[in-house]
Amino acid sequence: MYLALATMALLLATFILFSQPAAASAMSSLRVSAVGSTQSIQLGLNKSVIIDLPRDVSEVIVSQPNVAGAIMRTRKRAIIQGVSLGETNVFFLDAQGRQIAVIEISIVNDAATLSAALRRIVPTSNIQVDSFGERIILSGTAQSTDDINKVMAIAAQFAGGEDNVANVITIFGAQQVMLKVTVAEVARETVKQLGIDLSASLSLGDLTTGLLSAPPLGGASGVISGSTMSAGFSAGGVSIDATLRALERRGALRTLAEPTLTALSGQEAEFLAGGEFPVPVGVDNGVITFEFKEFGIRLKFTPTVHSNGIIGLEVDTSVSEPTTEGGFNAGGITIPATRQREAKTSVQMQAGSTLAIAGLIEDKVRQQFNSLPGIGDVPILGALFRSRDFVRSQTELLILVTPYLAQPGGQARLPTDNVNFSGDAEAIFLGHMEKLYGVGEGAGPGQYSGSIGFVLD
Repeated sequence: MYLALATMALLLATFILFSQPAAASAMSSLRVSAVGSTQSIQLGLNKSVIIDLPRDVSEVIVSQPNVAGAIMRTRKRAIIQGVSLGETNVFFLDAQGRQIAVIEISIVNDAATLSAALRRIVPTSNIQVDSFGERIILSGTAQSTDDINKVMAIAAQFAGGEDNVANVITIFGAQQVMLKVTVAEVARETVKQLGIDLSASLSLGDLTTGLLSAPPLGGASGVISGSTMSAGFSAGGVSIDATLRALERRGALRTLAEPTLTALSGQEAEFLAGGEFPVPVGVDNGVITFEFKEFGIRLKFTPTVHSNGIIGLEVDTSVSEPTTEGGFNAGGITIPATRQREAKTSVQMQAGSTLAIAGLIEDKVRQQFNSLPGIGDVPILGALFRSRDFVRSQTELLILVTPYLAQPGGQARLPTDNVNFSGDAEAIFLGHMEKLYGVGEGAGPGQYSGSIGFVLD
């Protein structure tokens, strides 16, 4: 009984062994024990395998000689060589034409060679390679998208194109990048105007003559309003009136934006803080057609996480605003122009480090004189017959970019989660919009002195 069970187990193991295809990378020889059996093997391209047969072979038939070739070294030993990718089978027959063995052969890319190359070039990844003819399946784990791109490029060269490569690799490293951007713009403008409007008249009997000199202001700055001071003199037939117009104006404007974006490695993220204004583009049967043009602070960035922790960034940011400078009027419609500053760059940096894009300074000086010809060029006295319009504008733009590897954190809380509005008495008599509360007199660890509460601007 025990002998019968052992014989059955041996036959079952032999059946399982010969029913499974042998891997080409794990074998260099194959022994065929059972006469008339059929076996399947995988053989790497340009590789060979030795076949030992149980009987003398008189005839060998290869169905696809361009895929594999068979060479008989002895009457019982053959060598099969992989010539090109594909599938074929080899028949071994004896002198009576009876079948000794049939070998089903699949010639595939040598996965062992590709695996060794990937381990050497991308040591931080664990990639498994499986070959099916000219097709390759990549599985396992990689640390970043950058590593996967490298693996795909190598495998595509090995398999003859990306269409022959299937990628099922799992990324186990951080793949989301949070980009914090600070855009600060400071604009300063100085306007100075000085002009004299002079009018005089002289009457002699029936003869009356006069002089009027009013040089215009606002040609350079666009500002036509200002302070005026008038004086007049009249004696007999002589009348003189003078009006002094003067303006000095200084202005400063600060624009600050701190957008924060998160994007997957290799994917683009975009942000716009601003709006749109209509611009007429055509007229059809009295109907004006408009297009909307964006303005404000725009940010585009594409991150790439490398296996060594370096983050590659492609940053494209711009700051734009409507302005009357360069605009024009058409059909009673004022069409503004756009002042725009852009910065584009590609860098590689550590997570948490900051890239500063500075030096974007714009300095404009405009000055215009209007005078009465001839007399306006006379020193000192000519100041009564001319006007000066001066404007200087300076704009400086600073952009700070800081990337971080995004990791899962706790639940986010809103600034208004703990707001506690004041009661009627506190709101009426003290003018408080929120309820204030104290936390003790001391200033020890975890304590604050004074009235502490929620502040709403």
